[in-house]
Amino acid sequence: MQFRNFKIGLFAALLSGLGQVGVSAAAADHAGKDGVLYLNQNWNDEERHSFYFTPQGSYLLPYEWFLALEQPDNDEPFISPKYIERFGYLADDEAYTSGNPDGLPIGFAREPADNGEDWVGMTCAACHTGEIRYRGRTIRIDGAPTLGDFTAFEKSLIQALGATLEQPEKFDRFAQAVLADPTEANKAVLQAQVSDQLAWLAQNDARSTPTHPYGYGRVDAFGIIMNEVFGRDLQQPGNVRVPDAPVSYPFLWTSPRLDWVQWNGSANNPFGRNVGEVLGVFGHVNLTGSLDQLGKSTARPRELFELEKLVGSLTSPKWPVLALGPIDSEKAARGRVLYSASRGNEPSCESCHSLPDADGLYPMTPAEENLFGVSFIKTEMTELAKIGTDPAMALNFATRNVNTGGLAPLLPAPFTGATEVPAPALLSILVGMAVSDGIANAYPPFSPAETAELIGYRLKAQGLPPYRPKNLLAYRARPLDGIWATAPYLHNGSVPNLYQLLLPPDERQQTFYVGSHEFDPETVGYRSKPGQRAFLFDASLPGNLNTGHYYGTDLTDDERRDLIEFMKTL
Repeated sequence: MQFRNFKIGLFAALLSGLGQVGVSAAAADHAGKDGVLYLNQNWNDEERHSFYFTPQGSYLLPYEWFLALEQPDNDEPFISPKYIERFGYLADDEAYTSGNPDGLPIGFAREPADNGEDWVGMTCAACHTGEIRYRGRTIRIDGAPTLGDFTAFEKSLIQALGATLEQPEKFDRFAQAVLADPTEANKAVLQAQVSDQLAWLAQNDARSTPTHPYGYGRVDAFGIIMNEVFGRDLQQPGNVRVPDAPVSYPFLWTSPRLDWVQWNGSANNPFGRNVGEVLGVFGHVNLTGSLDQLGKSTARPRELFELEKLVGSLTSPKWPVLALGPIDSEKAARGRVLYSASRGNEPSCESCHSLPDADGLYPMTPAEENLFGVSFIKTEMTELAKIGTDPAMALNFATRNVNTGGLAPLLPAPFTGATEVPAPALLSILVGMAVSDGIANAYPPFSPAETAELIGYRLKAQGLPPYRPKNLLAYRARPLDGIWATAPYLHNGSVPNLYQLLLPPDERQQTFYVGSHEFDPETVGYRSKPGQRAFLFDASLPGNLNTGHYYGTDLTDDERRDLIEFMKTL
């Protein structure tokens, strides 16, 4: 007991300057032109806008169409900020600057096409840029999960294109905006092109629509990627499955330094992960036809390389004291002790969610295991039965089998000639084809040093087996730096705030509203409030379970709040 009190006193002393530290950190934060507070995360304005608007190979609509498209039920622009924010995506508060002259939403980029016609597509920023609002102040968190609703956005886009075709006056305004010479003949061609793109998007939507809506801040990313690659690109419609295992968009800071990424720890090569992400958001890869075209994809290797380097420089957001109020140093010190303490047979928080040492270093993988002598932050994989959280995402991925179509004779051993292959293996092979083609044909070419960096140095030392996922029937735990800014919680976003996460599962809210950016600094999460832009989350639905993650749920209420106070400091 004396030692425990000594540790609390020591941490309290260390944390007693938190208010002052917070003020210093906040002084490095800055407000944008429209008053948005940008936290100091090691990006300047130019780097931030590069992340927001660098194209990655996603082809949604011709660019001029996107600018000219009207909302389905009126003549206001589809990309007007208020309309885009209905779907949880963020308007650029500094729009019409040199980095975004046409006022695109954050995470939408101009894609130069091979035929000379520019398109618009989505980028990683659409799903990994967060905002919280507190007492009239808007705070931007780069790399945090967005509250975007991918399905609702796509359905509204389809409705807008359909209304454009169905309503002559709407189509005439559209044609006048996008055609240099709006003759009747040219308008007829345009009408056919819009009809074709509408049909393509409707097919995409049919493959991507879940049984139950995801709502804000979630998507079944693997389900959609596999449907696009195995169903559309491989031209095997029988491979399509309902994407019914939504996950929250993970936060990006620290990710390039982790040994494994994805909620189920299924990927570690950053280029492969990013190419797969492109294929899920309106990119595509050629998997049929002539051999010389196999593996060619729309993914942009050079741009993805630069984006990953940007993410590598991103630091976690520090609690903005001036905006959200001070951290109670004594409560945080007691919470620090709780974070590292085991309780009975349960491991401590720190045993899975590691903390840095005095030099700022996390537990790392052995450098001698890596061909380049590089170490990575260790992540912990917890088996489904042990962690007890909703198993749908891990099970859907690990147990899915798919037809190989015409690629069967071209597959590497041991799958050569196989007509059916486990989905994780085939996805790795097919994305690997796109990765190899992207590296081989990048312009300007990648140097050997750049290629090593592009793949995240993920090559084992000579004589060691290649990197393989540790356990696909498990979920990954990672360091919790910046966790305060990443609600809702658990891999499927089924818990609204940190306070609820530390309650026993049978005491957690079974329903709550998602969609508001209003922040609650006491419970640390978004406020649950009904409204026009609110989605009622129901934890009883398949894929939505808020069970499991029992760690810390036996705390007293005071201890629970102490632990939350400490997590604000991470």
